[in-house]
Amino acid sequence: MKRAFLLASLFASCFGVMTLLAPIAIAAEPDSNANSKPGAEPARTSQTDAIEDPWQGFNRPMHRLNRGLDRYLAKPIARAYVRVVPRPLRIGISNFFTNLFQPLTAAHQLLQGKPAEAGTSVGRFSLNVVLGLGGLFDPASHARLPLRQEDLGQTLAVWGWKDSRYLVLPFLGPSTARDGFGTLGDGFASPYRLVDDTGVEYGLRGLQIVDLRANLLAADEFVRDADDDYLIFRDAYLQRRQFLIRDGQDQTPDYLLDDDFDDFEDFDDPSSEPSGSDPR
Repeated sequence: MKRAFLLASLFASCFGVMTLLAPIAIAAEPDSNANSKPGAEPARTSQTDAIEDPWQGFNRPMHRLNRGLDRYLAKPIARAYVRVVPRPLRIGISNFFTNLFQPLTAAHQLLQGKPAEAGTSVGRFSLNVVLGLGGLFDPASHARLPLRQEDLGQTLAVWGWKDSRYLVLPFLGPSTARDGFGTLGDGFASPYRLVDDTGVEYGLRGLQIVDLRANLLAADEFVRDADDDYLIFRDAYLQRRQFLIRDGQDQTPDYLLDDDFDDFEDFDDPSSEPSGSDPR
């Protein structure tokens, strides 16, 4: 039973990541691509001119597999979660999981030569644990401590692995060869490894995945009528990863300047929340 639950969790994990990135590319792409033929490459921005994607023969079937599993597994579970769990509790759960990985972010910030940022991440974690009831509340944001998230893929990029081929991982979604290796490495440093009870560990992992997917239900609207959503997910993932690796210093992506993306941050599941309501 535990193995079945873990497998279901792995199935669901890619969908939150992919759906998170989909509206970013939609906001960034101009309407001039609306009449392009299915499968045609969209116009590139400066950040996606050098996309390395020679593995489409593998990536596209994996993308279709992940999308199918999302439709029949992850999305129904996420919708049920939104209907059953009250909004204040969902906010607390999201805060808890965000805060849980701040020590890992701090470790990567040290590896990237950013001790000041690492101190801020440790400060966020400590403040939220002590004053935020273990991280269910987020007093660190009220104290204006910025939230940053780092991983091994970003650290490897800072160390010199700048360019990497796009890779769609089964059940884990959009990635690159570098970021896939980073995901594997970060798995050994996950805070879940500190949990002795296997059932509790799997339960936490599953809850995090479901909560992530539930928070992103509204993003489905952005790709519903796309001719080739593979390109949308790919370009969105690579553009956002470059933005994160560079800490936003080189340039601000178009999607962060688009008013529509600001509106997206206030969305929740349109089937369960009234229009214009606060998020979650």
